[in-house]
Amino acid sequence: MSEQLTGRHVLAWLGAFFGVMFAVNVTMIYLAIHTLHGSELENSYDASQAYNKRIADAREQDQRGWKVNVMTRAEGEGERVMAEFRDRNGAPISDLEVTARFQHPFDEAQDRETTLASDGLDYEGIATPVPPGRWTLVIEASRGSQRLFRSENKLAVADTAAN
Repeated sequence: MSEQLTGRHVLAWLGAFFGVMFAVNVTMIYLAIHTLHGSELENSYDASQAYNKRIADAREQDQRGWKVNVMTRAEGEGERVMAEFRDRNGAPISDLEVTARFQHPFDEAQDRETTLASDGLDYEGIATPVPPGRWTLVIEASRGSQRLFRSENKLAVADTAAN
């Protein structure tokens, strides 16, 4: 035999339905606030002009014909970055100001930057410890106020403490 539907049953079903809806909404609000923030452009015209400048800079960089090899490794005091800059003939380029920046994909407060010092042939520096995860390594080289080289490379930093 089936039970008779009473007001208490309807009230319980409605309460359960709206309870689930409330719990899902709270979860979605929490995830929206504490995860990927996204970005907004204040002025799309300025953004397009900056993009056009980046394209022009990349073309100039390609015309130089430089070859750059970058290596990283974890060390006790941080993340060591080593960069070799060579011109189109393979000769070292030693008169640059080089910086390396580990950019966190979502949180600028976690970014790490270091200046790479030249030993006459190559450039080397140590960034403060970089937590495990996915990062963008940005290498920039300039002479005076003119930026001559920029490279953005995606990389994954492993948890070396577990090894």
